[in-house]
Parts: sequence; structure tokens; C-alpha cells
Amino acid sequence: MPASPTKKDSGGARQRKSHGASKGKGKGKKNSTDNTAASLRADIHAAAAALNHDESDDHAQTPTAAGTPTEREKLVAGAAALAVAANREKAALGRELEALKPGRIKRRRWFISGIVIGVAVAVTGILYANPTQSPHINHMHRVLGEFDVASLLPESLMPDDFIRDVSKLLSLDTMGPTATNTATGDFQPALTLVRDEGLRKKHNVVLVPGIISSGLESWSTSDCSRPYFRQRLWGTSTMFKAILLDKECWVKHMMLDKKTGLDPPGIKLRAAKGLDAADYFITGYWIWGKAIENLAVLGYDSSDMTLASYDWRLSYADLERRDQYFSALKGQLEVARSAGGKKTVLVPHSMGSQVIQYFMKWVESPRGGNGGNDWCNKHIEAVVNIAGTPLGVPKTLSSLLSGEQRETVQPLANYLLDHFMNRNELARIFRSWTGLASLLPKGGNAVWGDLSGAPDDPENTGELEKVSYGAQIRFDSDSGVNRISNQTMEEALGLLYRVLDADAQRLLKRDYSYGVFRTQAEMDANKDDHRVWTNPLQNQLPNAPDMTIYCLYGHGATTERAYYYAADDVAVESLHEEFGTPALRIDKRQRAHLGNVDIGIVNGEGDGTVPLLSLGYMCADAWRKPLFNPHGVRIVTREFVHSPSAAFKDIRGGAGASDHINILGNYDVTADILRVVSGNGHMVQDQFSSDIRKYSSRIKIP
Repeated sequence: MPASPTKKDSGGARQRKSHGASKGKGKGKKNSTDNTAASLRADIHAAAAALNHDESDDHAQTPTAAGTPTEREKLVAGAAALAVAANREKAALGRELEALKPGRIKRRRWFISGIVIGVAVAVTGILYANPTQSPHINHMHRVLGEFDVASLLPESLMPDDFIRDVSKLLSLDTMGPTATNTATGDFQPALTLVRDEGLRKKHNVVLVPGIISSGLESWSTSDCSRPYFRQRLWGTSTMFKAILLDKECWVKHMMLDKKTGLDPPGIKLRAAKGLDAADYFITGYWIWGKAIENLAVLGYDSSDMTLASYDWRLSYADLERRDQYFSALKGQLEVARSAGGKKTVLVPHSMGSQVIQYFMKWVESPRGGNGGNDWCNKHIEAVVNIAGTPLGVPKTLSSLLSGEQRETVQPLANYLLDHFMNRNELARIFRSWTGLASLLPKGGNAVWGDLSGAPDDPENTGELEKVSYGAQIRFDSDSGVNRISNQTMEEALGLLYRVLDADAQRLLKRDYSYGVFRTQAEMDANKDDHRVWTNPLQNQLPNAPDMTIYCLYGHGATTERAYYYAADDVAVESLHEEFGTPALRIDKRQRAHLGNVDIGIVNGEGDGTVPLLSLGYMCADAWRKPLFNPHGVRIVTREFVHSPSAAFKDIRGGAGASDHINILGNYDVTADILRVVSGNGHMVQDQFSSDIRKYSSRIKIP
């Protein structure tokens, strides 16, 4: 038996009844007004029809006359009067309805307001959680800056100061009254350092971007190329348009010839030139933009600050063979020295550190630039490696092995490639880029560990077990792969070699070496072999005792270190691939019992892209040993803990971010660069905050 209603319930029923009565009265009034409005609309339509009919009749009967002006004026005036009356009735109805139904109107306004604010907050959260979308945040900033959210909502909805606070929150303004001394942007920290330390430009500066940072523009004139002539097919919005609307043509341009490693027939893609070649990837997503604006405060311009962009798809030997890249760089530094008496500071980022490493060996060698043993000492003041990759990146292995990547490309481009291309297409593209193979891990098991463990293995101190990094590729018993055991780094590279087709195998052997030299005799015997010039464990630093190498990098961000793999019931003999989707793939099953595994990726320490071992081992240890640094080049290591600001303040992490890309906007890193280029490098000293020295002590290399 239902419970009896309480007095409160009865009162609510009376209120609902009273409200229903009022609602009924309002409905009757609304029907009456609707009929009036319908009648007015009919009269307006009739007037318009009469006007048109009158014109047509007049034109038909008297071509030289436009009709009787008096009749036309009457019709127009009548139509206008009817429209004004209709608007008055509509406004009156709106006022009555608002008075009769305040609860419903307010609920509707709250609903609409919730959508506006909810969408803005949700989009902001998504952009922060998924950095592939982060370039759009700048567009959001501009849009929100142009809109006054308070003016879009009813005045009675909520206090103006609350709405303005929400608007300010969503606009991502990072420059508060107490943040001016620590914010990167608006020419900081340069303005502060010029004021407090008196910094001024001294050395010429050459910025060297990392992989996929330089824009690539089309110089092809074939049929599908013509719409993109001199437009960037890598970088800028043209790239995204081409991927979405003309994917086949875009792929045709981005792939290199599998036989030669150079341009395919009829295709010509070249690196964009000038500072804007890599200042922004697309509008709003800065790469070198913040560094350039800070250097400008010290007095630099395009006459003494350049960006040495390059086609990062090419192997380094092919960069010189096709584009004479290293010859041009050598000439630039020689002109700076002879014309102005100044040495140059080279500032490479990411893969750019390997480009400069190759350059310093090439320029000395009689098989390269033939500059002699003391060329670097005469022309290079310092090399400031930012997030350098001297020992490679494990995620390069997964990109080439199975066409899977998370940040092998820029986050924005990564999003498009992941959503509009399959693994077969990605693997074909990646394997054609012979430059990408320069980032495969170097040092083998001596650096990266074996099945008994790795130098940087995590400690199992928590509730969840953590997997060793010694097995670079792991296979579960039910992974579908027969007769393949877990693979160390050396074995994983062998597995990759087996998977590649004959042309890719040939080019890989032609251009690179990934081992370790342990004696001076090995160094001497191979010093002019270009394959070892990208491997710091197989060559020595130049004869440049007056030069300094700085290693500036971040740590504290989750970074790919090893992988779980699977396949569809294949044996090792079946892994060689001429065509088709790669047989192997990352096994993305969840392993909730493992604390450092996420969707098949074993995570470790690093800057979000490069593991700590690659970032720091050479700088913290090997380059401080005579075998790898026989001439006493000064080495300085500077570590920066990744400390991003909250998402609502800066979607890129702000002045404290030191992950792989955003470190180019880090306040302290920028300050170090400015001190070096201004001739104050003595102020920049070692700074360690990670366990890199402990890990390095476990690597047994002389």
C-alpha cells in the first residue's frame, strides 16, 4: 500500500497544480499569439507575392514602366508595419513566458551555460592529456581572448566576477604579477639576464633541429605535385590537408627511393630554409621560436644566428651526397671565423646532436671535409646539446620493426598518422627514411643490458612487480610467436635486420654501426669510416681542448624503454617482409600485475622520448674517459627535473617543463644557452639530479 503523502508533498502538489494552471493560461495566450503571428506572416507573404506579381505583370505589359510607385510604396509600408507588429507581439509573449515560467527558463540557461563551460573545460583537459592536440590550445587562447563569456550568458545567471574568473582560467594566461621572473615567453629569461648579468651577444650561433623538426617543401612539378609546389608537405597546415585529402600523393612525396635512399623519380622534397624552417611546426606550436626570441634580446639577428635545417629523412652520408649539407655548414663557420674573428656555438636538439657529432668527424677526415685535426678547435667555441640522443632511442626500433610509434614524429603529426594510416603504410614510410636508422640504440648489451638485467633496472620496492629492461623485446607464452625467445638489444637489432627487405638491409649496413670499441687500436683503424661517425662509442671527440660540450637534458618523464611483442602464429622463418603488414606487433594487452608496463610498453626514466641512459651516459661518464675524449674537451652535464605547470596555466608545461620537445622553452635551459653564446660559459657547471652516475658505474666499458 503506498505511503501517505506528507504535508510537504501536499504543498508540492498544490504548487504543481497552481503552476499547471498558470501554464495553461500561458499556453492559451501563446496559441492566440501564434495565430496572430501566423496571420501576419501570411499577410507579409501575400504582399511580397503581390509585389512580385505586380512587377511581372508590369514588365510583361509595359516593358518601359516599373509599375505604379504609389502602389509599391503602400505594399512595402504595409509589410514593414506587419513585421513591426509581429516583433512586438513576440517580445510581449517572451516577457509573459519568462514571468510565468522562471524555473524552466533558468534551467534552460543553466543547461546552455553548462554546455559552454563544460565543452571548454573538457577540450582543455583533452588537450593536456593528449599532447598530440596541444597546438590547438593557442587557437583556443585567441578565440577565448576575443569572446567575453559573461556577455554570452544571461546577467541573472551567475555573478560577473565568477564568469570572468572562468574566462581567465580557460584563456591559459601564465603571466601573473608574481610569475614575471620565471616565465619563459615574452622574451624571458633574456630580458632579466641582460638587466641583471649584462649579457650581450658574442659568438655566432647555429641552431640544429632534431628529427622531423625541419619543414620539408615540395619542388616537384609532376601531376599530383603541382598543387603543392613550394609548399611544405611536412609542417604547416598544408601537410594536414594533404594527409586528409590527398594521402597517396603525400606518401609518394614523403617516401625515399628504396634502392638509392634518395628522391624517387619525379619527386623533389627539400628542407625549408631560414629561421622559420623550424621556429614553429605549425602556427601556435613552437619549436625553436622561444629560443630565437631570447637570442634576439642579446642582439642576434639573421646575420649571426642561423638555423641549419636539413632533410632528416636522409642518412648523413646522403645529406652530403645530395645536398652538400656538411660542406655548406663548414663554409659558414669558416666565413664567421675569417670575417668576424668569431668562433661559433652550435646548439643542436635531439637528433641534431648526432648530426653535429657526425659533422665533427667528417670535417676532420680526409674522406670528408679534410679540414685537419685542429679544425674544430679553431672554429667551434662550444656544442650545446639539448635533449641529445648520442646512444639512440628504443622507440626507433618499434617504429621500424612494426610501424608503431608514439612520438617518433611530432605529436600533432603522430595523431594524424595514427588515425589515417595503417601499420603497413607507416612501416613502409619509416623504413624508407634512412636517417631514422641513425637513432637505433647503440652500445648493444654493454649499455642496454642482457637477460640477467640492465644498468638502469628499476627497484622492486612497491606492491607491483617491475620488469627488467634487459630484454628489449619480450614474448609471452601465448603471444603467437614460435621458437623466438626474449630478445636483448643486440638480438632485437638482429631481429629487425631479418625483418627488413634486401634493400633496407643493404642501406642499413652501408650507413651505420651500432657496436662498441674498447681499444685505441680499434679507434685508429676505423677513424675514417663514416659508419662510426654517428656512434660515440666507436669514435673519439675531436682534437679541440679549447672547446666545451654541454649536455642539457630533462628527466622525470615516463619514457619507453622496452616492449612486449606478439604475432599471428608465425615462426622466425616467416618474419622476413617484402610486402604487407609487419608480422610482429606490440602486444597491447593489459598487465595489471606489472608496475612499469602499459599497453605492451615497458616504461623507464627519461625525458618522455629518450631514455636516461642515452641522454646522460656519454656526458656523465664515457666522454670523461681518455679512450673517448683523448684531447680533454671540457664536458658539462646539466640535468633538469621535468616540472610542468598545471594544465590550465600552460598546456605545454610552462617554464619548468623539460620533456623532450618542451625543454626548448625551459627557463633555466634557455638561460644556460644565453650564457654560453655570450661568452659566459664558465658560469655553467655540472648539475646532477638523477641516478645517471649510478647507472653509468654499472656499464663496463673502458
